This record gives sequence, structure tokens and C-alpha cells, in this order.
Amino acid sequence: MTTAKTFVRRPERHAVHLRGFALGKGRDSDVELSDLSYEGCQIRSDDKFKQGELVELRIIKRGAIDAEVRWSANGRAGVCFVGKADGCVA
Repeated sequence: MTTAKTFVRRPERHAVHLRGFALGKGRDSDVELSDLSYEGCQIRSDDKFKQGELVELRIIKRGAIDAEVRWSANGRAGVCFVGKADGCVA
């Protein structure tokens, strides 16, 4: 008997280059956003982020959104956008 593989389709991502800030408890970091989707994005920063950290991303001339850090390595981090009631969208 063979087992079927389940593939989870990732949301479509868009190459962007947006500057902003990540704000949180004891944090005020300059960031650049890339790989943007409806569920999250990648950020680049000289500052380090911790998995599970909650931040508010403020994008210059665009607005703000809450996010949770899912991974962080080598000056980059992946974040998912947080819904007001139920945590990460993804």
C-alpha cells in the first residue's frame, strides 16, 4: 500500500522592497520587507529576531499590521500576519 502525499499550497508571493519598522516590547528595528503574501512576508534587518516574537510592522506610507516571527536566520526572518482574534492567519 502506498501513502499519498499531501501538498499544502503556499499563498502566492510578490517580490517587493518596502522599508519600515518592527516595533515590540523593547524593540524598534529598521526592516525591509520582501516576499509579500496575504499571510506574511520576509523581513531583513541588522537586528536579531526570536521565533514566536510578536511585533507590529509599520510600513512607511502604507500602514501597520501585527505579525509573529516564525523563523529567523542570517539577518532575515519570516513572519505571519496575526488576526485580531485567532493568531496567525496561516
